[in-house]
Amino acid sequence: MSQKELAALVATRTSRKRTVPSATSPMSTRSEPRSIIEIHISNDSSSTKRACRDVENPNLRVDQAQQQEEDNMGHVPPLTEEEQQRHNEFRTSGSIFLQDLPCFKLQQAQPAGGSSPIPKCRECRRRSVVPKEGETVVGHDVYCRFYEFRRLQFNENGELGVVGFPNPYSEPTPEDTAIWQPDGSTAPTSGYMDIQVCRYILLHAGDQFCYLWRQEAEALRLHQNPDGTIAWKKAVKGTREICDVCDTTLFNYHWTCRKCGFGVCLDCFKDRKEGLRLRRVETATQKGCDEYHWLLCTDPSGPQEHSLTELMLTQIIAGDALNVLGRLLHEIRTLWQVPQVCGCLLSKQAVEDAQLNELIQDMIKESQLKQHTSFSSLASEQKLHQQQRLEQLHAKKLEFARERGIDYVPGRVWTKETLGKDPITTAFDNFKHINFLRKGLAGLRRFLPPRAMTLAHSTQLAPGVPHEWLCDGKLLRLTDAMHPDNRVLYQEVWKCGQPVMISEVARSLNLDLWHPQAFCRDFGDKPNDLINCLNGNLVPNQPMRHFWEGFQCMNKRLLDANGKPMLLKLKDWPPGDDFAEILPTRFADLMRGLPMPEYTLRTGNLNIASCLPKMFVPPDLGPKMYNAYGSALHPDKGTTNLHLDISDAVNIMVYVGIPQDGDTKPQLAATQKAIALGGCDYITRARCQSPDVLPGALWHIFPARDADKIRDLLNRVTLEKGFRLEPDHDPIHDQNWYLDDKLRARLFKEYGVEGHPIVQCLGDAVFIPAGAPHQVQNLHNCIKVAEDFVSPENITHCYHLTHEFRRLSHSHTNHEDKLQIKNIIYHAIKDCCTILTRALDERIDAEMAKLKAD
Repeated sequence: MSQKELAALVATRTSRKRTVPSATSPMSTRSEPRSIIEIHISNDSSSTKRACRDVENPNLRVDQAQQQEEDNMGHVPPLTEEEQQRHNEFRTSGSIFLQDLPCFKLQQAQPAGGSSPIPKCRECRRRSVVPKEGETVVGHDVYCRFYEFRRLQFNENGELGVVGFPNPYSEPTPEDTAIWQPDGSTAPTSGYMDIQVCRYILLHAGDQFCYLWRQEAEALRLHQNPDGTIAWKKAVKGTREICDVCDTTLFNYHWTCRKCGFGVCLDCFKDRKEGLRLRRVETATQKGCDEYHWLLCTDPSGPQEHSLTELMLTQIIAGDALNVLGRLLHEIRTLWQVPQVCGCLLSKQAVEDAQLNELIQDMIKESQLKQHTSFSSLASEQKLHQQQRLEQLHAKKLEFARERGIDYVPGRVWTKETLGKDPITTAFDNFKHINFLRKGLAGLRRFLPPRAMTLAHSTQLAPGVPHEWLCDGKLLRLTDAMHPDNRVLYQEVWKCGQPVMISEVARSLNLDLWHPQAFCRDFGDKPNDLINCLNGNLVPNQPMRHFWEGFQCMNKRLLDANGKPMLLKLKDWPPGDDFAEILPTRFADLMRGLPMPEYTLRTGNLNIASCLPKMFVPPDLGPKMYNAYGSALHPDKGTTNLHLDISDAVNIMVYVGIPQDGDTKPQLAATQKAIALGGCDYITRARCQSPDVLPGALWHIFPARDADKIRDLLNRVTLEKGFRLEPDHDPIHDQNWYLDDKLRARLFKEYGVEGHPIVQCLGDAVFIPAGAPHQVQNLHNCIKVAEDFVSPENITHCYHLTHEFRRLSHSHTNHEDKLQIKNIIYHAIKDCCTILTRALDERIDAEMAKLKAD
């Protein structure tokens, strides 16, 4: 491990990582919620330098560092007039209050000559106020572990003391409970979601929530503190609580140290109780950690290990909202005829009210009229008018069928297979005899078998939708990006974990905005790090003009040490900032042109990340740009090596080009050879040979179910080459491999694993399911832009990968849980239950009013 990696490792292990907007940077539109007080994590250069010093001097004792922090207390900014007045009122009244200031500022509330001050949390204790000479300090603020968590009180002598922690049942206000509990008065976060969308989300995410609910209940059994106290940690606006051991987002139950604020999640607590180590202890972090990689307590009496019997059980969800929602979910799914395979007792209940069943059946059938053209899609005005006319016609047919007891499903093609069937309740009809649930670390993980389809069959399912099938019927290519009925075919293959390609997206974009000259003009003087794809080396801090000019001119490309042009890529740009802020015009253009907007828009009703309430820190789902030179002349070198993502993504090709100052024939010949070696089918090869089509990138996307087989092959190849396997690392997550034709052939021969070879041309959008290993080779110079989303179909993969990533080393880029999948699942289920409950109540009220009128 390099010195730089060690420094970064220590820096992250000694400070609490939370996603909070910087006080000195412009407020991101994605991070609209701000913290109630202006206390943020310090990411300044002094932190990095301090970390480097810790590595260089491993014998630096923790208590010496603490004493240095104590010496700096004289430089703490004084209390403001408002803060002083508030504390004077607390002192006069003697009332109990939640800690409203960071610990290091509370010391000033103590009277001179009073008793020992209240213990400070680990963040406030290590706060460095005085910058070293030559250091540039961006900010000094830290996030206090006890802010709005610890209860304080002034005694008769005016001394401040700790009097406990909030109770999760008696102290939350109605506003606190409304964040977590579904009710008729709280508007859903996600915007427009109709009955069919809610049922579809419950079908795919409901079982995972049930597992999550049962896992939370296990915390009460695991708890070892004889005190039995359960504290309530209020969700603070704009902050993300994470585990101090594995960096996973704390969802609800976790354990906290009363003295220093150390927090550990349910999984890490369970591992420690069973004597399991999450990972080996890196030598750089043995100082300040115990053998289980837990940080030592920063109690004033001296560093000591955290004991399981002394940690306090803490919950974040207010009151009994989790149990209320868990019971309501099973009741709703039973009532609205959504299949349940969670296997718990609540899933086996039945609705015996025949009238209620009939009423819900009518509501389901009426909602099916709108399932293909929802208000959130980009349907044309003419299409919406036609849909309204169809609703009127089908309403009469529905009434006729109801009177005569005919089973009728409106809005679908009548065939022997579809007559009288609801597409939601029969979603798994074809798989009822197949074991598609695999037991894993995170409960049941859904793997539907791959589906191959013919044009004759798919045309019956979605007449009028222009499309074709590639990869022997396993890859759907939709050729009209904005057709309102694309969702029908998209969902048929997406729920099986298969990628999808949608063409002609460029028709909805202003391609002049995405040209290399435009980026060179707007950002040419901005410095950025580049990567040489030939050797993986970093080319740091280069003006981006050097990169963009090389797109169209080989003579302007940067040269390596041997004087040869480098094969450069600009990855994940813009880094660390919201695309909407840095590139507002291009962001607006992209949002107008995104295909499948129900899934890909930030506010899409099938992008369940949109259900996360505004007060939570939103996950960074992009967009991000991927720009790189073509590498067809280097068939064994990938532009993006094999890896997988925790969320779904759509990647759109917005520019393809060839340098004009060289001989293009070798490049074109190498491109066709790469496509042939890539295993592409006849239809793809024929398309790429058309004079009107310029191939941009060659993709290989493998099924998520085969990730472990790919790992096994790569580990075997590593050992065969004489290298050793590094602990706490992963051959896919490390992104060190590009599977060339020989490795792909071996993968198919020895493991039976076959990927989807896809050639992405200008205007093509490739949809990559969560957890699917994939790699990319740019055939020509490409500019691509990607947007992540969280679909209900792949929610089990997101959940599983969260557990998989927590076992990676702390220095790994994929280690930290930034998606917060548990929070997303919870609030998606809450919104769906709220909408369905409200719809049923309104319908019952309308029927009662009709009866009274009659």
